[in-house]
Amino acid sequence: MKTEQYSKTKPTLAAYLNYTSEEALNLDRYVEHGARMLGRNEPFELVREITLLRKKISSIRNEHPQLARQLEFLIRFFESNPPNHPDTIPDDVHNETVFALRYAVKETDLMPDDMPEVGYLDDAAVVASVLSRHAIIFQSYCAVNGIQWVLLRPDPSN
Repeated sequence: MKTEQYSKTKPTLAAYLNYTSEEALNLDRYVEHGARMLGRNEPFELVREITLLRKKISSIRNEHPQLARQLEFLIRFFESNPPNHPDTIPDDVHNETVFALRYAVKETDLMPDDMPEVGYLDDAAVVASVLSRHAIIFQSYCAVNGIQWVLLRPDPSN
């Protein structure tokens, strides 16, 4: 019984891989679906994992400075928009932010982080997808908080 319940609340990697096509993984659909599948406690779990995530960011800063900046930004955004806050952001933005941060902190990825030279590509792609999908909200947040969006946005040509 527990196995059935677990599989409903914690989808397997195989469940996510239905977002692949013959060409590639549809990352936006993967992020959207992953965010919808978050449990009610996921944001609170993330609060407990922030210190671990910050350590991970420190360890990747030299090799992946853009990803480190983007993750730090998403942490700041998440912390300024706590779960169950009355003036919170739209649910999809909040959930996708949580999904990206939880994805980055977890050891199980589509591509193992310890894989030389490419281990953080999936983390970077998930973060870039979230930032792109909600660029207007993130850009507005940056403007209000004195943050340079140009240093964070995934596609500098925007």
